[in-house]
Order: sequence, then structure tokens, then C-alpha cells
Amino acid sequence: MGLIGLVISLLAAVFMIIGLIPFLGWLNWIFTLPLAILGAVFNAVAITRSRSVLALAGLVLCGAVFIIGSFRLFIGCGIF
Repeated sequence: MGLIGLVISLLAAVFMIIGLIPFLGWLNWIFTLPLAILGAVFNAVAITRSRSVLALAGLVLCGAVFIIGSFRLFIGCGIF
């Protein structure tokens, strides 16, 4: 389950990088933030069950993606 969470986290990071391009900030609402939350849930479950290093890395990545994506939406007034 840790591997699944890490893959979701990486996918959220890819969409976040694309969402950093001007006028593509809407991708953060549709893909980045929901995937970051979903990945955090998967990684948290994996950490509580097996103490996986992959799950810990995925949880840290989800946190960073969520913070950066939210900040990007904040500076773009939620749209841009």
C-alpha cells in the first residue's frame, strides 16, 4: 500500500508542476489537491500498518505538494 501511495504522490507532484505554469492553475483544484489528499490517506494507512519507508516518503511528498499547490492557488487568487 505504501507503493500505491507513493505513486499517487508522484502523480500529484507532476500535476502540481504543470499547474505552476501561468493560466494552468485550475489543474491544482481538479488534480493536484485531491490527489495529494488521497495519497496522504493511503500513505498514512500504510505507515500505521507496516512502518514503510516508501509510505513515509510519499507522505512527506504529499505534504509538500499540498503546501506548494495551495500557495500557488493563494497567489493566483484561486484561479490563475
